[in-house]
Amino acid sequence: MTSFLIQARKDPRAENAFQLSAKWASGQLTSHKVRAFHHATTVTNTLGHYVPDIPPQAVAACLLHAIPKWPQPDRAVHQLVENQCGPETQRLLRALRAEPDPVAVPSNDAFKEHLRLLRHMPWLAHTSLAFKIVILQHTLSRPARTSRALRGKLARTDQGSQLPYLSQVHTLTTGIVPQPMSDELGRLLGQSNPKTAPAASR
Repeated sequence: MTSFLIQARKDPRAENAFQLSAKWASGQLTSHKVRAFHHATTVTNTLGHYVPDIPPQAVAACLLHAIPKWPQPDRAVHQLVENQCGPETQRLLRALRAEPDPVAVPSNDAFKEHLRLLRHMPWLAHTSLAFKIVILQHTLSRPARTSRALRGKLARTDQGSQLPYLSQVHTLTTGIVPQPMSDELGRLLGQSNPKTAPAASR
């Protein structure tokens, strides 16, 4: 655990989220076969690396969003999160959780609304990009055969592709998130699909 997360946990909102995340993550793996709690702390520390002054409610939302399956219905979880981590955490977590799947539901009003929120909802762009950076880093760091398969899934064309959406998010959030964070997402997108992904901003 890095010093960022240790420091962030001094705020009760982040500490409560950390404890809930550790409890709920038990036995769970992400869709990329990473232990859920490890994923939660990795994303949170990545967020802290790029945005060291990120507020505790964003740290809390990161920790909780990283857990694939919650032990209670969403409504009950959101109420619990609001009670233990504050209304700001609950609103941010709800927005993170509501991001549409760019493959399952290609372009619709839900995407427009989420992209609007990325520009106007405090800290949503920062937390969202932290997740995307960690997932792309993990995908690209896998052994060659596995990495090719994961990249193929990312860029598959039979059911649509995630890359145009990720590129749109990258463009939209440039100037909102710190430049090194935007550059890293652009670099990773370029590695995933050099022909279509945007170059990192200079």
